Amino acid sequence: MLFTGIMVGQSNYAISSIPSKFLEGANSVLVSKDVLVDVTDPTRMNYQVRRVVTVLNKKGDEYVNASVNYDNDSKVRKIEAYVYDVAGNEIEHFKKNDFRDVAASDGFSLYSDDRVLFLDYTPISYPYTVAFSFELESRTTAFIPKWFPLEGTASSTLESTYVIQFSPVNKPRFKAENLDGYDISVTKTPTEIKCTATNIPVMKYEEHSPPYFQRIPLVLFALDRFYLKGVAGYGKDWNEFGRWMERSLLGDVNDLPEATVAQVRSLVSSEKTALDKARKIYEFVQNKVRYISVQIGVGGWKPMLASEVDKLSYGDCKALTNYTKALLDAVGVPSYYTVLYSGPNGRDFDEDFSVMQGDHVILGIPNGDDIVWLECTSQDVPFGFGGTHSDDRDVLVITPEGGKIMHTKKYPFDESLQHNTGSIQLDTEGGLKVQFQRKSMGLQYDNWYQLEKLDAKKLDQHYKEHWDHINGFSIDSVALQNDKKDIVFTEVLKLSIPKYSSSVGEDLLFTPNVFNQSQYIPPRITDRKQPLFLPIGFKDVDEIDIELPKGFVLEDLPEGFNEETQFGSYSAHVERVSATKIRYTRTFIIKKGTFSAKEYTAYRNFRRNVAKWDKSKILLKKV
Repeated sequence: MLFTGIMVGQSNYAISSIPSKFLEGANSVLVSKDVLVDVTDPTRMNYQVRRVVTVLNKKGDEYVNASVNYDNDSKVRKIEAYVYDVAGNEIEHFKKNDFRDVAASDGFSLYSDDRVLFLDYTPISYPYTVAFSFELESRTTAFIPKWFPLEGTASSTLESTYVIQFSPVNKPRFKAENLDGYDISVTKTPTEIKCTATNIPVMKYEEHSPPYFQRIPLVLFALDRFYLKGVAGYGKDWNEFGRWMERSLLGDVNDLPEATVAQVRSLVSSEKTALDKARKIYEFVQNKVRYISVQIGVGGWKPMLASEVDKLSYGDCKALTNYTKALLDAVGVPSYYTVLYSGPNGRDFDEDFSVMQGDHVILGIPNGDDIVWLECTSQDVPFGFGGTHSDDRDVLVITPEGGKIMHTKKYPFDESLQHNTGSIQLDTEGGLKVQFQRKSMGLQYDNWYQLEKLDAKKLDQHYKEHWDHINGFSIDSVALQNDKKDIVFTEVLKLSIPKYSSSVGEDLLFTPNVFNQSQYIPPRITDRKQPLFLPIGFKDVDEIDIELPKGFVLEDLPEGFNEETQFGSYSAHVERVSATKIRYTRTFIIKKGTFSAKEYTAYRNFRRNVAKWDKSKILLKKV
């Protein structure tokens, strides 16, 4: 064994022993971390951790991480912690009975056997140091812990060591990422891999950086032959891994009652195409079931029976996806169970490194050379729309031939369109009567379609918060239309704004961009280190007709604004329609992409120009 516990007095835990350069910009310092993973027996994993962290201020409390998760498949053999003061003197010692043992609830699971032992410690002063260790034994070797020598932004590392021991007949694969530029080594013997890192300074948080998991140094590990809660598994590559999933996790959970099969076959009997049949089935599922997490079964990876979902009318993402797949099978429409990382920023599955991963499941329906992706947990999301929850990422698709890495739908900026139109009647006191329409498509649909769930009071509150730059307006009427087939959300509003324009003597100073002012300016960052990352592309188009008040004219048309950049573009113009009417047009585009760190200043300048131009005013002269 690498160690069996923390030895009091074995190190100097005084903060004065930490070199000053590792304190700069830090909320915490990882003084040392030693990890031992033993998978010599492929049916079992022994996992030992000894970790010492110095917390410098309140923000650093989150890096204590004195906790360990376990379930019915694993057992915490040892756990303890010591707390030291600024001078390195011991002030607290916690044994296993002192740790809180609670359900690791996610707040929406019907049932989960996950639990967590954690240290509930409130510091009496800063800085302080926590030395924490545990030993865990598990019957699962499918999830070998990753090595992260740097544990977060605003945290530095003095020393981190990871050792994995194994049998030569089942040697783990490993993949190292982002190690360049650090004092990191990875060494191998026939029975052991050892990773060591020393003296890693703080990786400062910088706005618009790529996701943290894409930037930090890490090493991944996986066994070709593993066990998942006692169930044997295999997956030297994604093809083999997919075949194992199909056989061991999905092959015996697709049964349906005969009455339900007859019902859905009747439901789609008049539909001509596979996609139209799938649309009917999807609507059937949305109307019948609701989402609730169920974290039991084979490591939380095996879906509950389709017949149980049919009976109970609920399930988690695995269960509802499998249920939808079973219904589609019953009407002759093929579909693919698909595992992915969900949420914005689009984390990819690694095409070259098969390992148990992902946090969500969706369904893919082949449609010629394309795949239509279905989010089966939502009662609201339109057929074929996943939004930022699942767009533009590599996912694992379980096909009859095995597992394949495929890419979900990518939305070009011009598909994520927001088109604003309207007419404004401006009165002699500077007040406005407005008819406004907003159509949102693509990823911008994702921003607004939930508005139809709000009652009148909350809807009124939403618009007043959204347009908080407009003082004292009232909403005379709102009409919302959710076109789920074409995936377009339309808002039609009538508003009264008693005092919008400002007076300059007898003249009026008026901002023609009433409803779509982009005022965000990225913060100034000197000596930026991280690339510039823009996670979503979009296009806004505004076309607003403005009726001038009686007795006022626009003497001179203002000069338009135009800027083209690699990040996107902007244009805004005012044109004369007649002696009493002008038209304001605006197009604002942001392109998704990753750019070099040196481009950040140019991007900031672009957004600063947009903010300035969006508040530009015109002078209406009293005649």
